[in-house]
Amino acid sequence: MTPTVRRLHMWYGIFLAVFTIIVGILFISQAADIYYSGVGYSRELVVERCTAIAAPFWIWVAAVIAGGIIWTVFPEDEKKLKRLPDARGDAERFYKLAAKESDKPGFDEAAQAVARDAKIRKILWLSCMGVCLVCAAVGMAFLFNLPSYPSDPNDAILGLVRSVLPCVLVAFAACIGATIYDGIAAKKVLPHVKKMLALGGRSQEQAQPGKIALVLQSPVTLLIVRIAIILVAIVFIVLGVFNGGMNDVLIKAINICTECIGMG
Repeated sequence: MTPTVRRLHMWYGIFLAVFTIIVGILFISQAADIYYSGVGYSRELVVERCTAIAAPFWIWVAAVIAGGIIWTVFPEDEKKLKRLPDARGDAERFYKLAAKESDKPGFDEAAQAVARDAKIRKILWLSCMGVCLVCAAVGMAFLFNLPSYPSDPNDAILGLVRSVLPCVLVAFAACIGATIYDGIAAKKVLPHVKKMLALGGRSQEQAQPGKIALVLQSPVTLLIVRIAIILVAIVFIVLGVFNGGMNDVLIKAINICTECIGMG
């Protein structure tokens, strides 16, 4: 790709991104203006407001089409995807290859460091799992405590946010923290694993997958899981039809189209 083509792609991408944001703001502003005006949504009003911003919308459509033409006439150079660095994956792969015993000096220290890292990781991820389970239990306890729900839907949603969102944030922070620590620890333990491989050589025993792994990786197991999921989906669809769920969904869809979007 020549520098001119590269600059063309860059400036087009910047223009389309900025123009997309502008068109989105126009649509949001028109919808918000209708909502706060208090006149309610109607087909005629929605058409009128959309007509007012039709010009920038069609310019945006033309810009998207022009982008397709630009990328067709001036394609990007094919690049080979580079493998992202993965210290944890490298450490585990080298550990499987390395011998587990050797009488060379320094091998035992490296093996102890690797074993210590594995123990800390196990404790770390078990703790993270415990935090996630506790947060899930607290959130589910609130969700299934139906009598405590306020009669006002807005109050119910605000109560849901106040009670469940902190649990989600705590669980998310625990997972992020464990992942960050795992990546840092992997970079520290990787030299020890390489040292084990260098001093002890390759392991003579080839690691074989266990019986559980063989069952889980079997095509028959995959087929059974797919059939089970399809059967469960069919059962739930049939139950939804017989208990009136399909009619409820249809009524809600009609209400959304006629009251919110304004297609009535």
